[in-house]
Amino acid sequence: MMQKLSPFVHLYEPISSVKGQHTDLEAPKLILVASWMDAQDLHISKYITKYQSIYPTSKILLVKFVLRESIFASSTRKVVDPALVYLRSLINSGVLSLSPPRPEILVHIFSNGGSATTRTLYQLFRDQTGCAFPLHVAVYDSCPGLYSFSSVYSVFMVNFSAFLTRLIAAPFITAIVAWFWIWYRPFKMLSGEDFLSANQRVHNDMNLVKQTNRSYVYGKADIMVDWRHVERHADQAAAKGLAVRREVFERSPHVSHMRTDGDRYWKIVNETWKKGTTRQ
Repeated sequence: MMQKLSPFVHLYEPISSVKGQHTDLEAPKLILVASWMDAQDLHISKYITKYQSIYPTSKILLVKFVLRESIFASSTRKVVDPALVYLRSLINSGVLSLSPPRPEILVHIFSNGGSATTRTLYQLFRDQTGCAFPLHVAVYDSCPGLYSFSSVYSVFMVNFSAFLTRLIAAPFITAIVAWFWIWYRPFKMLSGEDFLSANQRVHNDMNLVKQTNRSYVYGKADIMVDWRHVERHADQAAAKGLAVRREVFERSPHVSHMRTDGDRYWKIVNETWKKGTTRQ
């Protein structure tokens, strides 16, 4: 059962952790899950339940990305703030270290929504503490992407499943996506950086993001995030000296790689964590 810290932030604390009993030194002290845009609780719970199974002593902090609440940067900060308050309380109490010799946190990021959530968390942490987010290991599932007409169109159209509603919605969605392109391309001097470009930039800013290693899990059948955008981001991270692992799922759609091959998926997660916490 997860404790509700806010409408968009939930916390799971294992009984052993609450009572101060022995914890597994090889497990993450905290698992931060940043879910994809408007993810349903039923789908998120499959990841939470699995984490509870493989890392039973780990705290799990879930931060949801809900489009209507996160459409502006200021509202995203309000959504993320309860998670930041909790994280800082763990550091202040000594449960987590601000500068650990090895990672104590596993960050699991889903899609562009989760990328925006964690990007905001990284930026706010630096603003409030003057320090980078503590050293951690990260898994990027189906992200981060960049703007393209087809991918953004697909994101909006996913909410319309029936043929007739898709037919009616299509011209309106086309107009919205075209407006985005005009606002963030020809009028970029006025609009500033779009949030997808900001995601890509911040997640490869080594002054903000301190990671030992990261894994990208992505698919060539994904119509919402272009796999080539993910690989471009991975290349940039590797060029900056970060240990990068690429795992391509040929046939699974957006954030469906676990459902396609769960054994392979969780093997990647577990090996990613072990690589970051094993002394070389």
